[in-house]
Amino acid sequence: MAVSHTYTTTFARIHQLEAHLLPPINPMGTYTDKDQDLLRAYCLLCHAEFEAYLEGITLQVVTRAYNKWLTDKSVISPIIFQLAYNFASKIKDVPYSLVVKSYLEYKKSIEGNHGIKENNLSNFFRPIGFEMDSLLKATLHNFGGARGEIAHTSFSTQQPLDPATEKANVVQILNGLRLFDDELDVYESLGTLSRSPKSMQWSKFNLLQRIKILFTGQT
Repeated sequence: MAVSHTYTTTFARIHQLEAHLLPPINPMGTYTDKDQDLLRAYCLLCHAEFEAYLEGITLQVVTRAYNKWLTDKSVISPIIFQLAYNFASKIKDVPYSLVVKSYLEYKKSIEGNHGIKENNLSNFFRPIGFEMDSLLKATLHNFGGARGEIAHTSFSTQQPLDPATEKANVVQILNGLRLFDDELDVYESLGTLSRSPKSMQWSKFNLLQRIKILFTGQT
């Protein structure tokens, strides 16, 4: 199963962080304050890499769809359709210009993102009609919450971390993102995924006519 260059780069960086920061696992479970600091740095930097990956891969996919639409406006991918349709539902208008407006709003939202919790992930994927695997979403959400505790509370109030547990969490996320990377590629190419939500009731209008009006300005 092929994965994106973005995933491959993230995968390599995570393993580099492991080599640089993850303390050797002690069978007795005892770690020095320095070990704990290194472990916290490992968690924080892994979080940063996961966040950068999700932001980067999602914006790449949407930008490719947008650029294809700019080149040939008769080719309307499900990503572009969902993006413009969901944006249109906010302002109750469906002009041709919504494609540009919705893309720019989406791009701004991704660039201003901070975090990998559930609300962040929903902002990534709901506008384009894609749904992330629920287990991966929950794992990322929990990892994001743990990162917040590390970053925003004093060392003296934090519970000691276990290297084996934190490494297992990171490996689980990496494995989940590998499958996600492939699913997002399939969705970009084919516009289908069994978990993707149906945000539109297709039977309520003539699909071809609505597409023509919405994306080309023709009737």
